[in-house]
Amino acid sequence: MKNNVLVLGAGAWGTAIANLIANNTGEQVSIWAYEKKVFNEINKKRKNSIFLPKVKLHNSIIAINNFKKSKAKYIFVAVPSQHVRLILESYFKTLSKEKVLKTYVILCSKGFDLYRKQLLSEAIENICLKKNILIISGPSFADLVAKNKPTAVTLAYSDIKIAKEIKVLLANSNFRVYLNNDKIGVQVFGAIKNILAIASGITDGLGYGENARAAIISRGIKEIEKVSIALGGKKRSTLGLSGIGDILLTCTSVTSRNYYFGKLIGKGHSANEILKNKLTITEGVENCRALNRIKMKHGLETPILDAVHKVLVKNYPIKKIVSNLLSRPSKSE
Repeated sequence: MKNNVLVLGAGAWGTAIANLIANNTGEQVSIWAYEKKVFNEINKKRKNSIFLPKVKLHNSIIAINNFKKSKAKYIFVAVPSQHVRLILESYFKTLSKEKVLKTYVILCSKGFDLYRKQLLSEAIENICLKKNILIISGPSFADLVAKNKPTAVTLAYSDIKIAKEIKVLLANSNFRVYLNNDKIGVQVFGAIKNILAIASGITDGLGYGENARAAIISRGIKEIEKVSIALGGKKRSTLGLSGIGDILLTCTSVTSRNYYFGKLIGKGHSANEILKNKLTITEGVENCRALNRIKMKHGLETPILDAVHKVLVKNYPIKKIVSNLLSRPSKSE
């Protein structure tokens, strides 16, 4: 059996990706698990009851807890965004210079590098070759992918030949992969849509109704597009799977962690109280800080995204923030 694939992160998304590739290829897929219980359960029972319950995992998935014996060609990164660079640094230190040149990193994590206030691809481009970094994004809840429900995602690339190789690993009749050469735009939407989902949830939690939610989402999309273009993204990505596709899923579904978090905030719960009781990470909370620094650097006006930052980071009263938003003068679209 070949061992060309390593998935970093055995949460729901990482496990779903590993299972997808194993089912497609029948070849060995290694998955790095931080939690000892997850590591043992995948290898002994072929399941991950903590993060992806009720899903039987393919027999060719092998969990690992160190990088000594894993020298894969394709590295799928599915750890929380704040850990991406650190874990990749640890992995690449085990490789020879020659091997580094032949290793491809597929970022499946969504968010910013919180320490450097950069896109994830920018934060790791001095660890591996810049052209060897690809991005997967789009409307793709892990449990539905694992249950083989129809899903479509974007794979953003620099090298079309490599993109097609990776597409072969992922694509099947129920998992469609569309290629896109806008790596910046795809990442920006993937990172910021979680913040917009919190705003959408807050709107519903406050009981403002579907009209208000639709307004927040549509105006929020314009704000994300503004950030994307400022960073070098392409406008056409707004209407793609990684843009409006992912936003529609994340901002309207009760199974979206970020939307549900926002809804609880709107109902009066404190952020600390909610986060204390959660096993999985709500990416939008941390990414608020990074986005605020990035948009200030570029002098961008993003009132809806700013409002989430003020509520979560600066602890402004929600009613005051909403009142300020509603009293803003309306402009031409």
